[in-house]
Amino acid sequence: MSMKPDDELLALWVEDELDATAAAEVEAWVAGQPEWHERREQARWSRSLLGSAFADDDEVPHAEFFNARIRREIEVTEVRSAAPPRERTIPWMWLMPATAAACMVFGFMLGRGGGSSEVTAPIATMAPVLYTPEKGVEAEYVSDDEATVIVLAGVDAIPDSWEIPETAMIEPEPSRMADASPKR
Repeated sequence: MSMKPDDELLALWVEDELDATAAAEVEAWVAGQPEWHERREQARWSRSLLGSAFADDDEVPHAEFFNARIRREIEVTEVRSAAPPRERTIPWMWLMPATAAACMVFGFMLGRGGGSSEVTAPIATMAPVLYTPEKGVEAEYVSDDEATVIVLAGVDAIPDSWEIPETAMIEPEPSRMADASPKR
């Protein structure tokens, strides 16, 4: 056999389940395929290992129960697929467009009845609450038209020698730097 056999024939050959003529044809192709010989040997080893783990005279527990359940599920599936699908008719289907139109009119009327069309958001009268994750730190919020300041009490001062690390700085993109440079 010069052509590759189909997957089903190869699987049967690996499991030693082909008759002599089909096995000879597959073996002619497999002669040049060492990976298929390795797969066959692994399958034989697995079967021998499993065969030694189970005694030959052991029956599957409750086999009749499982077979009966499988048979019943197959029959139910066949009956469902053979039955024609029921047509669903809704007698009140003609009411749906009328209901939608009534809802639209109601919504329009509700929207017009407010008097003022301007909606204002409520303004919070409370001062913001500042959360500090460390015990002993108190925060005070001071704000006016020009600036907002948060004063922290209970935090060590930052020394003047401390510099912002370079990793915290965002480098501008070269194309933006060229655009921002003064033109002469």
